[in-house]
Parts: sequence; structure tokens; C-alpha cells
Amino acid sequence: MERIRPSSVAWRLWLAVVAACALLRALGQPLGAPFLGYEIPYLIITCGTPLMILAGIRRHRPAHPAGWVLLAVGQATYAAADVVYSFDVWSTGELAEPTPGDVLYLSSYLFTGAAVLTFIRRRTPGWDFATAVDALVIALSAGLLTWEFLVEPVAQDSTLPLAAKLTEVSYPVLDLMLLILAVRLMLGSGARGGALYLLFGYLGLMFVADTGYAVIGLLGGANTTEPFTAALWAVSIGLLGACALHPAMRDFDARGPVAAPDAGPARLALLTAAVLMVPGLQLGEHLAGKDLNVPLTSSACAIMFLLVVARMAGLVAAHRRAADTDPLTGAHNRRYFEEALAAECRRAARAGYQLGLLMIDIDHFKKINDTYGHPAGDRVLRELARRLTAGRRAGTVFARYGGEEFIALVPHVTRADLPLIAERTRQAIADLPFEATDQTLITVTASIGAATSSMADPATLLKAADEALYAAKAAGRNRSVIAPSAPAPAPAPS
Repeated sequence: MERIRPSSVAWRLWLAVVAACALLRALGQPLGAPFLGYEIPYLIITCGTPLMILAGIRRHRPAHPAGWVLLAVGQATYAAADVVYSFDVWSTGELAEPTPGDVLYLSSYLFTGAAVLTFIRRRTPGWDFATAVDALVIALSAGLLTWEFLVEPVAQDSTLPLAAKLTEVSYPVLDLMLLILAVRLMLGSGARGGALYLLFGYLGLMFVADTGYAVIGLLGGANTTEPFTAALWAVSIGLLGACALHPAMRDFDARGPVAAPDAGPARLALLTAAVLMVPGLQLGEHLAGKDLNVPLTSSACAIMFLLVVARMAGLVAAHRRAADTDPLTGAHNRRYFEEALAAECRRAARAGYQLGLLMIDIDHFKKINDTYGHPAGDRVLRELARRLTAGRRAGTVFARYGGEEFIALVPHVTRADLPLIAERTRQAIADLPFEATDQTLITVTASIGAATSSMADPATLLKAADEALYAAKAAGRNRSVIAPSAPAPAPAPS
């Protein structure tokens, strides 16, 4: 029988504790339990979660614990705010904003936001344009709703002092910040798994609970709904503790490749709902007989339109790159190269400069596949493409031509320069070993055929380079051979 790992049990046990405490918090107050009887179960979760995060760090030892430490600090700050708030309610029952608890609550948002931003930067190297645009579209829609139903009513309430207004407005603004980061994290690249979904559940439920509490408070129903919003807070905080205890947290922030923009049904449905939210809000205000804030909603619609156009442009560009790129090595593919060669030959003929063409074929590549397996062959192809791309001259077009054969087009090169370029290319391959596996280094060599011309058509230049490559193979491999000057094409008959 398979033995269950303790690490896979801990987060489930914690969720069971969370469920029991949340149930006590939800039912204790309506059933008439004393204040401490239903508040202590809630405090068990909120004070226990930073301890669970620290336990998860110690158990799973993530390679980069900074984000988890920030989460622990943020939740410890939040727990301290809960303790201050509970003590104040239990002892006096009179709160004047801003309270010490408010300062701690708002500080916890900043720590949590910094933690999520750390995860995003670790998981997604560079700038993921598509995901950033998607997150901005959703954030703009949510921001408009936040302004309409939470910020503006508080700002226009003449009975509130300035300090209280700033405090109450800070909560929805910081909630919106965390929502933007949560969407950016979820839509970005990186490994999927239990830890990601638990963290997103924490951020999403916290946003729902905070927003619901604020809206109900404006409608005057906070006292009757507080047990249920408090239970929702307890569940959301508990999900954070389960996230840190989950085994997937160990590699949660491992770098992932920046994927092509995903236009799947789920993402399109989410973006469609976000875009339609603004005109839907306008329609709702019109039907309710409320004054329309035309400048605000019109500006939001215009910005969303521009963001959608930018998203479509990015999608088209990504598909164009995918059509021109070899999926294994990341180099250009044969289709792109042949188009670039034809265009460069026309420019060279008009301007009178020389073109160099290098055909590069890996020696005994079949033996590498047969000895170490096809994954090893793929690693060799990727590493060779990386080396030659990194060391190419400015303006050089480099592509995978087919199988183990690569090709490079070097504009503005003289026949005297070509042997040196070809030899440097050969040495870049042969001088350093390649990793066939994590434990095995092998020597890889390549044969190179090169040709140059200023007047040849693409087919003639390719034929000359191919014949030089054949000569390099016949002469013993691991060498470069320069073809005689490619002849100019015959003039068309008059």
C-alpha cells in the first residue's frame, strides 16, 4: 500500500481546522454565543496562519523564500490588527477611525502585495505584455465599480471626518491593488498546481469578503451579515496557510517561459465580461434613474478599447513570430529564411554589396541520437542555436534549415572575410563540449559550406553553399570550405 507523505497531509489537516473554526464563527454569533466564544475560533485561524507559513518554509525549503517571508510578515501584521480590533470590541465596543488596528490592516496589504509581486517577477522573466494588458482590462473594470459603489459614496459623505474618509477609501483601493496582482499572477506563466490555486483563492476570497462587507456597510446591514463575512475572511486566510503547507510551494516561484498570449475560451470570456461591465454599469444607472457620470464611463470605455486593440496587435505579432520561428531551437525557420534571402539578394544586387551564406551541418548527428537518445539530440540543437545566435554579426539572419542543418545569411561581407567568419562559427561549436544529459558532456563538430556573391539569385547562392558543404563532408568533416564565387544569373532574353 502506498504510504501517504506527511507533507501532503499537513495542508489538508489545516483546512479541516479552518473549516471547523469558520463554521463556529459563522454560527456562534447568530446562535447567541458569547463574544469570545465565536471570536476565538476566528483568531485561531488568523494567528495560526503566519505560523503555518513559517512551518511551510521550514518543511519545504523553497529556493527563494523572500516572497513567503513577506507573506508571513503581512499575515502576522493582519493577525495583530485582528487582535487589536477584537480587544477593542470586547473591552469598549467603541471604535473611532482610524484605529491602531486600521494602521496594521493597511500595512498588511502592502506586505502581501510585495509578496505577490515578488512571485510574479520570479515566475515570469522579462515583460509579459499580453498578461499585463489582460490584467489592466480587468483592473479597469473592477476599478470603475469600486469607484462607483465604494469610493464615491464615502467621499461624498459629509458626516465623516477627513481621517475616517481616507481610512475607508484606502481599503477598496488596496483591495483593488491585490486583485490586479492576483489576476496578473494567475494569467502569467509559471507552474500550475495546488499552491497557485490556494493563493489565488486567498486573494480572491479576501477581495470578495472586503467588498461585500463595505457594500453591506453602506447599505446599513453590517450587523446582521458580519458573522458570514467574518467566516469568509477566516476561510480566505486559512487558504493562505494551506498554500504555504502544500508541497507545491517548494517550486512555486520557479521561472517559467513566457508563453504566447493565450486566447483560450476562459480568458476570452473573462475579458468579455470585463469589457461589457462598463456599458452595463451605464445602462443600470440609466434604468435606475441615477445621474450618469458620462466623462468617467466614456474615458473608461476609450481606454478599454485601446487596451483591446493593443492586445489584438500583440496576439497577431505573437502568431507571426510563431509562424517564423523553429519551435525547438527558437531560431528562425526555413520559411522565414528563404523570404529574407530573396529580399536581401534583391537589395544586394541594387546596392552592389556582397552577401555571404553559410550552411552548417552537425557531424554524425544520428550517432548522438542513437547513443544518448533523441532528448540529447534536441539539447544539442538548442545549445548550438544559442551559441551561434549569441555570436553572430550584426545584421546576420540565422535559421534552422532542416533536421541538424542550420544556415546563416551575412550581408555586407567580402570574400576575404568569409573564411574567417566560417572558421569562427566552426570553432564556436567544436571548442566547448555540449551537455547530452545532466551528467554527460560530449564533443560536437560541424561541417560548414560557405559562398558569397553580390549578383547571384537565391537558388544559385544556395547551390554554391551546398556544394561547398558537401566538399567539407567529403574532406573529413569538422572543417569549413569556401565555394568559388557564385555566378550572376543570366540576363533574361529580350
